[in-house]
Amino acid sequence: MLKNPIHNHWDEVLEILKENGNDYSATARQIYDKYNYDFTVDAGRKAIRARLVTKAHTGLEAECDAVGIPVDNVKHYWHKGKHYSINVNAQKETDYAQALEDVLAGYTFEKKKLTPAISKTWIPKAIKVTLSDMHVGLNPNPNNKSLFGYEYNEEIFNEHINRVIESVLKEYTNNGAFDLLLIDDLGDSLDGYNGLTTRGGHGLEQNMTNEQAFSTYVKGKLRLVETLIDAGVANSYEVRNVTDCNHSGSFGAIANISIKMILERVYEKDVVKFTILERFMEHFEYGVHTFILTHGKDGKYMFKGLPYTLNDKATAFINEYIDHYNINTRYIHLEKGDLHRIGYDRTKKFDYRNFMSFAPPSAWVQGNFGDGYSGFSLQVIPKYNGEIQHTDFYFDLKKK
Repeated sequence: MLKNPIHNHWDEVLEILKENGNDYSATARQIYDKYNYDFTVDAGRKAIRARLVTKAHTGLEAECDAVGIPVDNVKHYWHKGKHYSINVNAQKETDYAQALEDVLAGYTFEKKKLTPAISKTWIPKAIKVTLSDMHVGLNPNPNNKSLFGYEYNEEIFNEHINRVIESVLKEYTNNGAFDLLLIDDLGDSLDGYNGLTTRGGHGLEQNMTNEQAFSTYVKGKLRLVETLIDAGVANSYEVRNVTDCNHSGSFGAIANISIKMILERVYEKDVVKFTILERFMEHFEYGVHTFILTHGKDGKYMFKGLPYTLNDKATAFINEYIDHYNINTRYIHLEKGDLHRIGYDRTKKFDYRNFMSFAPPSAWVQGNFGDGYSGFSLQVIPKYNGEIQHTDFYFDLKKK
């Protein structure tokens, strides 16, 4: 890998950086313009930040040069002393300003009105898209050594988003406009932060930086929401986003708050209701239905998440929630992700549905549980009866 030329002019970089008030991007741009280097400003910004983060270890750059590792790529290193050995985290801070700048490129923020929708039936129905465990940033095939060798990157993520858009537009073509379009995101939307789950747990194998994962997720989800609104598939629109989850947690909340802010500037008031769900369980009514949404495992307290198959403990737990909030609609649906598998069960009071992962299985999952599948689900929900049409869509997972 070619070493970033920023390092060839480090003394000059420090002087310009001081003049620019520590603006890494502006400093990189000046160096590249002055010496006519064909590198992106973002690459220079990252190189400067990485160099500053690691400069305290004077031998680090020399060691990296000796073995051919770009110092920009160093996230962790061991510092050896006479009486101790310390694992140092040299991960840079996430530059959300730069990531948002990437997302917002091309936006004019002219307020859009709601497109009039034409229904083919007098029976009000909602169409509901359920996405779960999108794990943007996941590397399912580290070092080309995973058992099944799946690929997952920005291009594949966007291909999957296209499948979702196409499936909703097909239902719209066949049925006319719906009373309501719901997009439910059941959590773990981003794989983690700084290579770790935001719950503070195990390390993760990823192929994106924080900024890249943030930008990929935000742009893809914005495109999904905007395309369907602009197509006029429904009379009203709502997007619900679970953020109390064990992988993306507050990082996912930040990404979805960014989407919410952008949508509020793109569309006139009340065109789309965008909700950030901060609690482990939250519920919503549509006609005779109540949907209880949860990831299935929270960001802090739960030793184990909700099970794949209902047991007495989980049933009692959910019934306590239903009773506490006096939920008494004719149909009650608990919907969850986390376990990456489709599953359905029911009790007299509620039904219980597991949704599959949007992302392919990780190398850890492949090694411990074997092969998997991924996709998303659509439901067409009559407002005043229980005849729900449920369809699962599976992705043709790409193998390296």
